[in-house]
Order: sequence, then structure tokens, then C-alpha cells
Amino acid sequence: MKRYATHRTATAPASRTLASCALALAVVTFLAKRFGLIDADVFVLSFMVAAAVALIAILLAVFALHRVWALGGPGVPAALTGVVLGLLAIGPPALTVAILVLRPGGHDVSTDRLNPPELTSAGLSGEQPFLSWFDATLERDVWPALAQLKTDPLDVQAGTGPAMLYPDIVSRRYRISTAQLHAAGRKALEGLGWNLVDELPPDLLDVATRLQAVGRSQLLGLDHDVALRIRPDPVGALLDVRARSRTPLKDLTGNDDHIRGVFAEIDRVLLETYGDLSRLAVDEAEVEGLEPEPVEEPRDTIPLPGFKPYFEEEDAPVPDGVELTDLEG
Repeated sequence: MKRYATHRTATAPASRTLASCALALAVVTFLAKRFGLIDADVFVLSFMVAAAVALIAILLAVFALHRVWALGGPGVPAALTGVVLGLLAIGPPALTVAILVLRPGGHDVSTDRLNPPELTSAGLSGEQPFLSWFDATLERDVWPALAQLKTDPLDVQAGTGPAMLYPDIVSRRYRISTAQLHAAGRKALEGLGWNLVDELPPDLLDVATRLQAVGRSQLLGLDHDVALRIRPDPVGALLDVRARSRTPLKDLTGNDDHIRGVFAEIDRVLLETYGDLSRLAVDEAEVEGLEPEPVEEPRDTIPLPGFKPYFEEEDAPVPDGVELTDLEG
């Protein structure tokens, strides 16, 4: 009986090998970024290379399966392994790029958008030209197109590009002094595990203070600066919070979540300290009803006192029987 040569595909083993390399590159890149061994540019470019290799491996595996289906022969397990490993390798890079594209703005979020709290040592790193170019391209071409597809007008701020508007990220007022709120903010930053890098402590009970801390995201280890500004207010103290990333690269949690975390931690500290948080928080409706204290008009002349100053110690008579002692001699 005549035997025909068995068809053996070379693309199935090649797809498995490429997919294994892509998965290894993705894992090493993630671990290197998590422990701060590479910068954001190298991280994104390495992830893109891993995704490209994984995509080639998946295409080779599909081609191998087609050849095995048409011509027969071994290679199905190797091709399926290449597909599975390729999908595992392409997932994290795809998620990273999707977060960069689908989450416009968010590098710098503040409760006071017109006059945000000052950051003394914050700024976008200059050693990431690829991410800076990629972010500028998204801001110029991609995010305006996505903004037109959104129906919620709060998602995009008109006239300021792709900056996101967060309706719940607003200034907060408390019925306590600025010194008390400063102490609560400091304890909240410590509770979040962020390092305090700058502080303007209160020297009086009702003076403006500030705090600044540096935090790291849990997944990728990205640094972000958070500033707390506390100012006197008619009802007590006014709190503004600003969070700014040091790189356009985004993690699963953004700066808006960092500000929400600060508010939640301050509420927890105040609840533990005072017990009744409802009497400390102030709504905007209550503040609008407050009228400022009237200011007297300036006088042309300095008013004279209506009485003569009298110091009892100077005119008091010396009681009898008390001898005066000369301290100098």
C-alpha cells in the first residue's frame, strides 16, 4: 500500500514560540515598571512590542490551523497554545492603550479649577518624549472626536480641550478651625500611606495652611503629587485638594479617585475624632445664606476715646504699716 507524506506545518511551533516570548516580555516589562526599574516611555514601548509579537503569533496560529484543516497532519496543540499565550500577552498592552485613549485628561485634577492649590515639586517628567507626543496627538485628534460622541455635557469641558469635569470633585467646608482641619488632613495622608514632602503648619487657629504628599499607585507604581490647601471660611475652614500625575501614563485609578480617597479618609478621621460628622460638613446652600459682616466706612479723622485711661496701680495709695524696701541698695 502506498503511503503519502504527512503534512507538517512549521507555523504552529513558530506561533507558540513567538507567543511565549511575547508573554515573557510583557511580564518582565510589568515587573520592571512596578519596581521602578524603567521609565514610562520604555514601559509603553515594550508593551507595544509585546503586543505586536503576540498579534503575529496569533495570526500564525490561525494560519496553521487553517493548513491543518485543509491538508491534515499534526500541529493543532501547538497552534492552540500559541493562540492562548498570544491572548494572554496582548491583554495587558491592550488595556494600557485603552486606558490612555478612553480616559481623556486627568493628569491634573483640582477641586478649584480656576485657582488650584500650588504644587512646589510637581510636574510632568521631561524624559518621556514618546508619551508626551502620544498624549498631544490624543488631545488634538482623538479626544475631540470622542467628545462629540458623548451625550453627557459634563464629560468634556467646552473650550479647554479634553479636560474632564468631575461634578463631585468640589471644595469642601467644615465647621472647625483651619488648625483642626490641618491636623485631620495630615493624619489622613498618613493613613493613605503617602509621604509628606511639604507643609505649611498653622501658627494660629485661623490661618491658611497647606500640605503636600507623594503617593504611588498600587498596580504600576506611578508617582503622583497631592496638595491640600486649607483657608479660613465664614463657617470655619475651606479645603481644596489637587492631584497631579508625573507622567501621562494612567493606572486603573486616576487623580479623581485620589481626591475622593483624601475626602473619604478625612471624613473617617473627623468621625473618629468628633463622632458626629453631619455637624461638621457644610452644604453650599448654607454658605449662600450667610451674609458677610458689614465693613465700616473709613473715617477722615481718628476718633478720640470717650474716657480717660485710668491705671489703678499708679494712683493706688500705699497701705499703712507696709515698709518700702529699696531694691537697689
